[in-house]
Amino acid sequence: MTKRIRSFPLMSMAVLAMAITACGTTPSVGAPTGTDAGGDRQLVTLRIGPGVTSAALSAALSGAQVLVFDHTTGRAVLSVPAATAGTLAPGSMSTQALGSLDAGVLGVEPDGVMKVLTDDPEADALGATTWAGGLTTWAGGLTTWAGGAITWAGGTSFLNNTDLTSATAYWNRLGLSTAQQKIPELGSGVKVAVIDTGLDMAHPLLQGRIDSAGGWDYVGGDGNPQEENTGGKYGHGTAVAGIVLQIAPNAKVIPMRALAPDGSGRISNVTAAVNRAVSVGARVINLSLGSTSNSVALNTAISAALAQGVLVVNSSGNAGTQGIVYPGAGLGTTFGVNSGLFAVGSVTLGLQKSAFTQYGANMSMTAPGELVLTTYPDARLVKASGTSFAAPAVAGALALALSTGASSASVITAVKASATLNQDLLFNLQLGAGTLNVGALAGKFR
Repeated sequence: MTKRIRSFPLMSMAVLAMAITACGTTPSVGAPTGTDAGGDRQLVTLRIGPGVTSAALSAALSGAQVLVFDHTTGRAVLSVPAATAGTLAPGSMSTQALGSLDAGVLGVEPDGVMKVLTDDPEADALGATTWAGGLTTWAGGLTTWAGGAITWAGGTSFLNNTDLTSATAYWNRLGLSTAQQKIPELGSGVKVAVIDTGLDMAHPLLQGRIDSAGGWDYVGGDGNPQEENTGGKYGHGTAVAGIVLQIAPNAKVIPMRALAPDGSGRISNVTAAVNRAVSVGARVINLSLGSTSNSVALNTAISAALAQGVLVVNSSGNAGTQGIVYPGAGLGTTFGVNSGLFAVGSVTLGLQKSAFTQYGANMSMTAPGELVLTTYPDARLVKASGTSFAAPAVAGALALALSTGASSASVITAVKASATLNQDLLFNLQLGAGTLNVGALAGKFR
């Protein structure tokens, strides 16, 4: 979820995605087609018995597309035409449409919209111009990549002193140098699904770190989840991925394009992307998006992921108000606080609550989310602010810890137990366990 993003001339930053030291049964995956069909379809969540098959459900419900089918949790989610949904009653164990199948309807809901949320009306109004609060050109111009991908070993960097100081302050707050020395795997063998606006697949700092085969474009309905420069949230997914890879540079990012360039996408897109992420081997899923409305369908997909030990990170929202957005808002009710779902808010480097972050007693933790240097399409860099850019730091830290061979359960406990206590006396009780400390987290495993 984005508050704002400010451009940064790239002539520079080989460090970014590379490194600081040297960067049951599996739910079935149906045909990964675009599901951005609009309000003429509804989402149906079902309880399924052990003898029910995905094919049988598809055959029973006219025009159905299976988004989630998971015998481990005994749940399925289907996208169906509104006319078909009208024949199904929540709570019914058998309907004419389902026939004799051992399946019961748990919920029927509109295929609503999830989005990158912002509290910046000016940026929203600008639409495709920029999401930088009124800038018509990028600070420093359209500087492009030069010099290839160079890792930062022994302190070598192409950043100027001012920007290197800013980036180093962020890394130091996280204890990142210590963490990457203790965990030289740097996320190797761990895949992180970024469900967002897509990815600049050609960005030089991301090369060798993208699982393109696992990715999918649910907006366009094809296998190329490339960001499109036609809307006001262009670059959001690329910026999120760059932060994941700063923390765990040897991890692989699975790009799932579930949101259009304006930052919005159907719940069915996000639900299907969560399901596919698990099927193609993601260990961590980042959701820098949200909704003010709860979704049984998306909760079902997340529950199926958690049941497989997949960790899910959600940004808390940027309205600056009490109460976080869904799905993270379901922590403590739909999801256990230690289930593997994380709701992440933003703090300053001084460990004070960011003015824009949403907060609440069920928030998991925080991470720095103001002016974070990261990747942007067309071989550029930006400084980005918002809980959208706090969440992927946690996702990267989880990947780093998992690459030691640690279990998901142990990582859930350790990342909270190792957090640095925030210094905001007014809001501390509503900012979770504290701020991400990757160095201390590494110390729990090495």
